[in-house]
Parts: sequence; C-alpha cells; structure tokens
Amino acid sequence: MNNPYLSNPPKLISSFVCHVDILGYSQLSKEAISSGNGNDFLNKIRIALTKAYDRVRESSKGWKNSNRFSIKVFTDNIVVGYPVRNFQSSLGEGELGHIFSVFSEFQVALAMEGFLVRGGIAFGSHYMDDDIVFGDGLLEALKLDISGGAPKVSLAPSVVKILQRHLGFYSEPEHSPQSHDLLEDSDGSIFINYLENAFIAFPDAGIFFEVFEKHRNTIIDGLKKYSGLPDVRAKYEWAARYHNFVCEDFQNKNPVPTSPDADEIYAAAAIEARRLSDYIIDIESLAPAPGRLKLSTIRPVQS
Repeated sequence: MNNPYLSNPPKLISSFVCHVDILGYSQLSKEAISSGNGNDFLNKIRIALTKAYDRVRESSKGWKNSNRFSIKVFTDNIVVGYPVRNFQSSLGEGELGHIFSVFSEFQVALAMEGFLVRGGIAFGSHYMDDDIVFGDGLLEALKLDISGGAPKVSLAPSVVKILQRHLGFYSEPEHSPQSHDLLEDSDGSIFINYLENAFIAFPDAGIFFEVFEKHRNTIIDGLKKYSGLPDVRAKYEWAARYHNFVCEDFQNKNPVPTSPDADEIYAAAAIEARRLSDYIIDIESLAPAPGRLKLSTIRPVQS
C-alpha cells in the first residue's frame, strides 16, 4: 500500500493524528512474567493486537492500492496519521468521522479481549514513513495519552475547535453523526463513544449484547484486581460509569412505543433493548458520569 505522506523531498501535511496504547500494559506485562505466565500473556496480547491492528489496516485501504491514512505500530502503541488535502472545503469532516469509526471499532475489539485503551486525537502538521513520525499533531496527541487519565480516546483542543465548526453544519447538532460518535466527560473533555458500535445495526438487527457482556467483564475484573490500588481502580470506575451511562441513555432514547401504529421492527427492538439493564455494573461512586455532547457550535460564515 502507498503511504500518503511519501514525497521527495518529505514535507509536513495538515492531518488528524491519533495515538493510543493499552491501559497499564507495562504493569500487566511485569505481572505476567513475574508470576510465570509470560508466555500465556504474550499469546493473548499478540492475538488481540493482531486482530485489532488488522482491522485498522483494512480500514486504511483507499482507491487503486492507495492508503487513506498511514499507520505506525509498536507493540501496544499505534499512531495513525490521516492527511486532509482540502481542508478549506470540508474542514476534514469526512476524515475525522472515519477516525472516530476506526478507533471505536479498535477499542471495542480490545475491550472484548480484556484490554482498555487510552489516547488522543489532534490536528496539525504531520509526516510519517517507515522510520520517522514527526509533527506538532503527534506531540499534542501524545500529551493526552501520557496524562495518566481514564481509558478514553480524547479530542485535543485543536480538534475540538474543528469539531465545533463541523457541528455548525447541522441545523440540529444533537442529530448530527458526531452526537452519536462522541460523549462529553464531567471535566469537559470530549471522547470517542466506542460502545455506540454495539448499536450500529439497531433496530433492524437489534443490539450486539456480547459487546456489553465482555466489556462489563473486563471492567469488573479490573475493579477486583486493583481494589487495593486507588489510582488504578479509579480508571476502571470511570469505565464502569461510562458503561452504565451508555446502557441507561440508550434505553431512555428508545422507549417502548405505546401506540398500536408503531413500527413493529422498532417496537420489538426497543423491547429487546430493556435487556441492557442486565449489563449494568454495580458500583458505588459519587463521581459524575459522562454525558451527551454539549459543545457549542460555530456556524459557517455566510459569504
């Protein structure tokens, strides 16, 4: 596949840049090796990452053997550089939306294997090839990843400003694709709502409840494992609040219809959605949960 950044001489291109890695990977590795389970952990992480990275690579394929974006992988770290060639015309809405989709699927794939990830998405000048990754976009994305916060892929300030303009394209921003792709945390940060992936076929094919089952199990395992380490447990508590919010919010947005004229497929799916209550995680926490996107919009300038 062709790298969209390759040129002679090399040059920086305006891009969305995403960097993510697995939450607590170093600690997980040390624990596995010290307990004599190094080979088992190696095989588990290799299978999980291979599947997840293959999905990202498949998503990068563009027209006639070209790549829409470039990928750099090192063990549990992945960097994606997504060039925006005609930023003035579209403000990169298509490219950014594709990143949300790619990393939503990436997070779901790893969460179902027992791993949570953390990272950031920024916008800036960027270049990458087989040996070099360079640019201010990467530096800003890295700041979000190394902050030691919750397991979420957050938007850097450079992307939030662009997102406000994307939302301004819609007369009702709450009905925009971004309002499904993203949530807003209690601290004002905006992050990818990856569990939305489980509703992608709703109502025609229902909900992928397996996603919620395995995601719940991953979080509960972490809460138990790190019960004596408050800083680490807090990250899993955040994941539990996020998980519960998505389950409850989806049911609130899709109440069971009472009208006899209601669409039968939707009515059946809405009834089935009540099962999400079975996947709520029992956790006592006074910390606020994430919520829907409340970001202000910037309307296009009328010429």
